[in-house]
Formats: sequence, structure tokens, C-alpha cells
Amino acid sequence: MKKLPSTTDAPLHANDPTDTLAAIGPVARSSVVDAVADRLRREILAGRLEPGSRLPSERELSLALGVNRLTLRAALARLEAMGLVVTRHGSGTEVASWRERAGLEALPQVLASLDPSEPAWLELLVSLLEVRRVLVAEAIALAAERHTEADLAALEARAAEQRANVDDVAAFARGDVAFQRTVIHATRNVGLELLLNSFARFPEDQPALMELLYDRRADSLAFYDGIIALIRAGDADGARDGVRRALEAIDDGWFERHGFTARAAKDKAARDRGKPSSTKGSKGKK
Repeated sequence: MKKLPSTTDAPLHANDPTDTLAAIGPVARSSVVDAVADRLRREILAGRLEPGSRLPSERELSLALGVNRLTLRAALARLEAMGLVVTRHGSGTEVASWRERAGLEALPQVLASLDPSEPAWLELLVSLLEVRRVLVAEAIALAAERHTEADLAALEARAAEQRANVDDVAAFARGDVAFQRTVIHATRNVGLELLLNSFARFPEDQPALMELLYDRRADSLAFYDGIIALIRAGDADGARDGVRRALEAIDDGWFERHGFTARAAKDKAARDRGKPSSTKGSKGKK
């Protein structure tokens, strides 16, 4: 994964636009709007552009990035739609507090802007897995109440497809999303479908993370059969509790295998002592 500056780097403040310009260089001209939006997004999500900071004027920022104003405006419009900036007529564009304005789709984007050696990466990964446990458990509980025989047949077909994907990380990750989407279809809940969309691009956007998370694909095949059995049984409360416990055990095992449990303990101890973590700069895995 590409190494980015640490989130402990000094943020750029609202009253110092010169520092902002110094930190932002010209971008390549392929997919220019995407490149500009991505550059500014990374700076915001990594904390190097602080909430409340006012961006330089369109003229200054477009010159610094090496693009025209129309391209810059298109990129800023994307960032505003994501809840990362706020543009006010007559007062320019400010960096927004993404924790207060952005949607769940910002979580994988923030992860992508960090390196696994940074404590914030581990913190966000824990948040991601906790959200997954909540959503998956509730979706399976609803599916247990509302499924049809057609839903069960579709789930069995998806599970069978995963057996063929076990040697291909990307295919397995996409298949896992497809299985989850089939579960959510059985809930008849549009809101859950939209929430899943926030995670659906992980296989394409986060290949390195997929390599880490799907490290025991053959062992996880039995989990699909277990989910289908819980849904077929129709016990929503039992399904919810069983899935939460199973996912917690799976996640704990994954953290242990990759050395994150020990690292998190050291980070916490260092914070309690008020000293820098001794794990800074490690790769976060064995």
C-alpha cells in the first residue's frame, strides 16, 4: 500500500494559505477532475487540511494544481457532495468536518488515505469491522423473518460460487459482497441495500486490504452454510446473537494472526504513558 505522510504531520490552518499551496503540487493530466478531487480528498481525510481551514482562492489553487478553474470547480463539487468541503458564495471554500458531514462511504476512503503502520488505520479498521458485525447480524435476523424459498435457493447458489472463487482473492471478495447483497435482498429493506453500497467497491478499491482480510478463504466457506441454516430456521433473535458472536470470534482471530492485537495493546500503553508508540513505522503485520 502506498505510504502517505503520517496523520501526526502538522495540519494546515485557515489563516495560512501559503502553507496549503506549498503542500499541493501539480497533478497529472489523465482523468484530471478525478486526480484533483483525489489529491484534495487525501489531504482532508489524512488531517493535513484541517476542518475549518479555508482553501486558497480558485485562481491560486488552480495554478498550484496545474489545472483550469472549470476542472477545479468540478473537483470541488465532488468533494462537497461527499461532505468534505463547503462552498459559500462570497466567502470561498472551507474544509468541512467529515466526521459530522460525510456518509459511511467515507470510511473506506479514509482507510485508503492512510498507511497500515499508522495508529489511525488500525482504529478505523476496527470501526469498519464493528459496523460490519452490526449490519450483518441485523440483516440476517431480518432475513430469517422475511425470506422466501427463492431467497434460500439464491443464497445456496452464491455459496456454491464461492467454492470456485477460493483461490482468487479478488473474485472471492466480490463473491462475498454478492452473497451479502442476496442476504439483504431477503430482508426487503432498501436502507440496508444502500448501506451495503458503501462497502461494495472494496474489492476494486482496496486490493491490499482484501489480501489481508480474506486470508483464510477455504476456512470461511462453512460460514456461508451456517448463515443459510440460520436464515432457514427463522429464529431472528437466535440468528442475530449467533452471527454477532461468530463474527467477533472471526475478527479476534484475524487480529491475533496479523499481530494487531499486540500492537494495539502497545499503542494504548504508550498513550496512557503519554509517550510515542514504539510500533510507529512497523508494517502492522507479521
